[in-house]
Amino acid sequence: MSLYQIIPKLLGKVVGKILILCYALYFMITGSLVLARYSDILDKWILPRTPNWITMVLILFTCIYIVSASLTSIARFYVLVSPILFVLFVLIAYALKDANFLYIFPIGNHSILTILKGSKEAAFSMLGFELFLFIHPHVESSGNEKLVAITTANIFVTFFYTFLVVAALVYFEPNLDIGLTPEPLLYMIKAYSFQVLERTDLFFLSLWLVIVATSIANWLLLSAMGLASLFRKKNYARLLPIVAGINLILALIPDQGRDFENFNHFLGPTHYIFIGIIPVLLLILSWVLSKKEVMKKI
Repeated sequence: MSLYQIIPKLLGKVVGKILILCYALYFMITGSLVLARYSDILDKWILPRTPNWITMVLILFTCIYIVSASLTSIARFYVLVSPILFVLFVLIAYALKDANFLYIFPIGNHSILTILKGSKEAAFSMLGFELFLFIHPHVESSGNEKLVAITTANIFVTFFYTFLVVAALVYFEPNLDIGLTPEPLLYMIKAYSFQVLERTDLFFLSLWLVIVATSIANWLLLSAMGLASLFRKKNYARLLPIVAGINLILALIPDQGRDFENFNHFLGPTHYIFIGIIPVLLLILSWVLSKKEVMKKI
């Protein structure tokens, strides 16, 4: 069973529906933040005179089209666009020819507690693995094969993000430049051009848009699946326009840098609650209830 099916069985119908609704709202708000960030970067780098709501509507229509298909079709599309990550890797790696690796020193200068506090800022970027809690019943493979697949994916994403962070740290002077640079990776590759590619930053963003579309599509999928489970609908596709409309409204609320920071700080604790704490508590509860059932039978 998926997490949406497990929750009411463990907590009962009333409490279960409330928690499912909370999950659906959480995924909507998170998706709207991704949508708002996407629109903000497009506004800064490519389309400064285009209203934000237009770019949001365009990508939402695209994501609805992606998610309205079957999970098999969604997975095929994601596999198709995965090589884009390697193209982005090559672009960033090329810029490292002018990097100064002395910028990363001293290593280990801060305490573990300080590092853990700083890691909260990266929590939002590392989300995505929770999708497996909701789609694993639809995957035709053994439990071990599923575990290997999701673990491999998480390891790859972690190393990819680590590479991007290290690349920014060794290219920009940490105490000065990187603190004043809002999108360091874009400024890094903008400094280079090729005979067949003049604006590498625009090329990078064109590929990045596809990756963002898959991310927004995930949040739409999880939100629609939650509402479908809540209202006992077999087909979640009919709820996608409603979810997309809510995402659009929420994404239009924050405005520029400070609002994004406040929005992200507000969401920060909820990531740990919905993705970490609640599933672990449900797991413990399932163990307790299963032991009680065994004791009754004895």
